[in-house]
Amino acid sequence: MEKPAEDPIQTARDQFLSSFPPGPLATEKVHLEMLVGRTLSEDVTAPIDSPPYTRSIMEGYLVHAPETKNATDESPAALTVTGRITPGEAHIQSLPPHSAVEVCTGSYIPAGSDLGVVRQWDAERMGDQVLVKKGVPAGANLEAQGCDFQKGSVRLNKGHTISPEDICLLASMGILTVSVARLPRVVVFSSGDEVIPPTEPMKPGAIWDCNSYGLSALIRAHGAQAHFKGIMRDDLDQCKKHLQEALEEADMLVVSGGTAVGGRDFMAELINSLGAPGVVVNGVPMRGGKPLIMGVIRNKPVVCLAGHPPEAIRGFHLFGQPALARQLGRTAPGPAG
Repeated sequence: MEKPAEDPIQTARDQFLSSFPPGPLATEKVHLEMLVGRTLSEDVTAPIDSPPYTRSIMEGYLVHAPETKNATDESPAALTVTGRITPGEAHIQSLPPHSAVEVCTGSYIPAGSDLGVVRQWDAERMGDQVLVKKGVPAGANLEAQGCDFQKGSVRLNKGHTISPEDICLLASMGILTVSVARLPRVVVFSSGDEVIPPTEPMKPGAIWDCNSYGLSALIRAHGAQAHFKGIMRDDLDQCKKHLQEALEEADMLVVSGGTAVGGRDFMAELINSLGAPGVVVNGVPMRGGKPLIMGVIRNKPVVCLAGHPPEAIRGFHLFGQPALARQLGRTAPGPAG
């Protein structure tokens, strides 16, 4: 039986990603209000049970269930109402025999293995007594302490990207800050003698730079900081100077255009001159994949993309985004850009 053909994109991606260490690059404590989209750098465990106490899920009367076992419309169980527990109160710590306590949805329920709640419409209030006309088993209409999750259980895993729903969960557990991966700092360059800023008037032979805007937006959407450092001209020495300076502050470099100039493998030559291992992927056997070059310099990934905007965006999705996810220590891809 023939082996299935290798996916050239996945092969290139694996080769690239294995060439620099996984993240997080560093960690920091961040407050709840600023956590959406951030990546956890440690597991989050529950500091309390959820719910934190047993509570009623129905309006009615808290009773000792065995005392209502034989209750019917014709022969109700008569119990003395000794109080009321409204949500937010916990003043009743036990239920005496042959008594009942009025409760609401969400009311705290004191300890007692034989307790249950009789629904409001299955009972009739008669002064200080309640006539229970339908018996209940122990635990009826109650939500037991810790039935959702228990103290010490892992609620969110390291590498998870925090969603708005996770914010709600964290707040419900009283957790206001968590440890997350530092945002990678990504320096972006456009390149090419024909590329001009869109702030300049159009002229024959020129194209406005749009890649820096689109790629910067994608970088931010995938959980990193984007810093555009300008348009590099097709000059090896000048490009080398720009990249050397960028490497002092960046965790990752993204360059669009300029992969080949005058028949020379311009960007590959440049990356190899800046440090080992240098270029790890030089072109990908796919449509529009020839200009794609991925390298690593001082453990910092370098992603070189085609100048054609749709191919630049596509190349970033295939290689730039997974590189960011690895630097963040993510266990799953981030939000779509």
